[in-house]
Amino acid sequence: MIRYFKVRKLIQGRLFKGQEIISEITKYLKENTINAGLISGIGAVSKAKIGYYDQTTRQYISQEFNEPMEILFLKGNISIKDGEPFPHIHIVLSKKDYSCIGGHLFEAQVFAFEFELIEFDGNFYERGFDEDTGLFLWKI
Repeated sequence: MIRYFKVRKLIQGRLFKGQEIISEITKYLKENTINAGLISGIGAVSKAKIGYYDQTTRQYISQEFNEPMEILFLKGNISIKDGEPFPHIHIVLSKKDYSCIGGHLFEAQVFAFEFELIEFDGNFYERGFDEDTGLFLWKI
């Protein structure tokens, strides 16, 4: 199923050193009543908690990385979960040795972060539990 949206606005911004990405983006979405859109960003973090969804056990396996890393790629979508705006974000990070890690972003402390948020106009997707995957996916 496909749904078409019009762009309401493009927002560019940054977070400051020490701020946490998921909580600050979620706060901004709630304060500005943004229920649908896309987010991307670049920068660096001083630590991050990322996860991998184990399809067999149907649980996220998360790991914390307490080291400086570059954000090579950050991409996510915005929808509604449990009646609130929800940013679902994935990230690829580069370590000092140039190796990369990535996965579902649970939290990350900013060293420097610049982002683009594209807000959609019109109806939004709401997340609901999907029996086939064990995930909260868009209800279509």
